[in-house]
Amino acid sequence: CLIFFLSCAINESVELDLKTKLDDAKELFDDGKYSKAKDQFEYIIYNNPGSSYALNAQYYIAECFYMLEDYGQASKEYDKLNMLSQDPELIARSKFLICKCIYMLSSESNKDQNQTTFTIDRIQLFLEEYPNTPHKDECESMIKNLRTKLAKKEIDAGRLYLRIEKYDSALIYFNLVIVEYYDTIYFDEALINTVLTHILKGELKVAEAFLNDNEKKFISNKSFERAKQILKDAKEGSK
Repeated sequence: CLIFFLSCAINESVELDLKTKLDDAKELFDDGKYSKAKDQFEYIIYNNPGSSYALNAQYYIAECFYMLEDYGQASKEYDKLNMLSQDPELIARSKFLICKCIYMLSSESNKDQNQTTFTIDRIQLFLEEYPNTPHKDECESMIKNLRTKLAKKEIDAGRLYLRIEKYDSALIYFNLVIVEYYDTIYFDEALINTVLTHILKGELKVAEAFLNDNEKKFISNKSFERAKQILKDAKEGSK
């Protein structure tokens, strides 16, 4: 009996210590001291893995890395939380924040875009799994921003070929924007550059036919007027 009571007393002491450390760590987190808080949460996990305290600490560790803008590590910690937690709401939030982390890590438009494409796919999978998520608008905004990055890369490639007079190659990239990225701010630019490219190729009739066929597709009437002026100047022989 004495051993039993001693064991209970030790367990209660350990639990009290963990609870105290968890409360102290949460206070550090609330005060914005994320690095110090993270160390405390890690102590709890290492000293009582598998406990409810450890699960709670895992959530906060992921949050600490996120607030410290270490999005790569935050994504890994949220992923650990998903494997440990049985709380559907917490899992859904973690999956959303993983999407947000990899979104923050996505490369600039002038770099390799494999990560950007992967991020779009990941966010779309999240939306398919949680169609009624309260984060739907933010997810759609992230996808739109990522698609805009991809469109800019294609536009920049087209302009490069235009400058070096590789007109057929330029048209391929402008057409890609028109077909794939019709919902971005670069759509009108692709239409205008297509008109310009045909003009530079000496294909005034093709440029005019293209403009007439796509008049209603321009997002901005100002962009259409700009393309029309370019064609008019070309017809009049302006430089």
